[in-house]
Amino acid sequence: MNNSDKIIPNLLDYKEILRMYKYRILVALTLSLTFWSCAGSNATTMEYRSATTAVRSEKDLRKGEEYALKALSMEEHANDGRVAYFLAVEIYKPRKDWEKMNEMLDIAINRNPSQTIERPFRLDDGTVVKTIDQAVPIYKEQIWMNLFNQAVELIDSEQLDKATNKIILAQSVLEKVDNYITACILFLQLDDMENAKKNLNSALKLEPNNARVLEIAGDLAQNDEDFETALNYYSKALDVANLKNEPELIEKLIFVNVELEQYDEAILLSDKLLDNSPDDADTYFNVGVIYQRLASNLYDETVNEWKQITNQDKPLSSDIKENYNNFIQTLDFVKSALDYFMDSSMLEEDENIQTEQAIAEMKRTSKSIKNIYLDSIRQIAKDNNVDIN
Repeated sequence: MNNSDKIIPNLLDYKEILRMYKYRILVALTLSLTFWSCAGSNATTMEYRSATTAVRSEKDLRKGEEYALKALSMEEHANDGRVAYFLAVEIYKPRKDWEKMNEMLDIAINRNPSQTIERPFRLDDGTVVKTIDQAVPIYKEQIWMNLFNQAVELIDSEQLDKATNKIILAQSVLEKVDNYITACILFLQLDDMENAKKNLNSALKLEPNNARVLEIAGDLAQNDEDFETALNYYSKALDVANLKNEPELIEKLIFVNVELEQYDEAILLSDKLLDNSPDDADTYFNVGVIYQRLASNLYDETVNEWKQITNQDKPLSSDIKENYNNFIQTLDFVKSALDYFMDSSMLEEDENIQTEQAIAEMKRTSKSIKNIYLDSIRQIAKDNNVDIN
């Protein structure tokens, strides 16, 4: 008896099934800026004064950038974080040059993290941000948000190489699990398994109990046919998953349990799915496949036993009884598979060739067991005076 081609859908066709982990990050914070002068004891230069005048009074970012970059390299500003901070916030931020903005923020915090900024600002919760080390994380979050959203837009337009470059840049700004998940799936789309696994491992290290990370780890293990590892990741993911993700995880757990021939567990999980989604045709089909596999395995073994018995002049009574009981059990599995396939067929909106083929196969198998094997083993039992009832 051959298994249906459909069995359980391949859960590792990333181009079709593995959903892209992407979403638009909403604006995380809104700054209500209140400016006031904070003249300090830090050294200043004509170049820096010219830069601030060009930007703040003349609105000339190009000229301001030119002077500020000169000031940045001067000895007088070697321990002064203000110049780099000015370049980041007042020149590169308006230009939306996130890469250069991030670079300047790094320079600023490295030179003088505790330095007072010239233009303190107040957050919506009333917190006043006064120093470079207080301001940089806030602006870093904004940079990351913009880079991540750009990556999402590139993903939407299927510009995967450019999206990968953006997400790598986002990784250099802030270490977030979203970066590694998105990069992992992007590399999978690009058939770069090495970098996909590298990013997945980073995600697991950063958030070992993240349900989405655990699910992808299970997917990759399943792809490698390491079903024990996949089962471990999926089970752990199910423990921490929200209700939205639960059905998909259960489907994957059913699949790996079937592959591991842990059919009882697969049936229990399937019953759970059916309780929650009683009108899901795919779930009925998959439960049918579980019983189909049970029937297939037992069928092959029992037919081989039957062949041995038919080749014996005086088969043992115990062998005849066992063979008969095994055919009855196989028939029960076939009937269960057929019932689930038929339920699936009734729930499907359109005719599904694979479901119809599975139904036809179960009917043929049932007929074969009844009309050939059971009739034969009953006759053998009668000829050898064996009571099989």
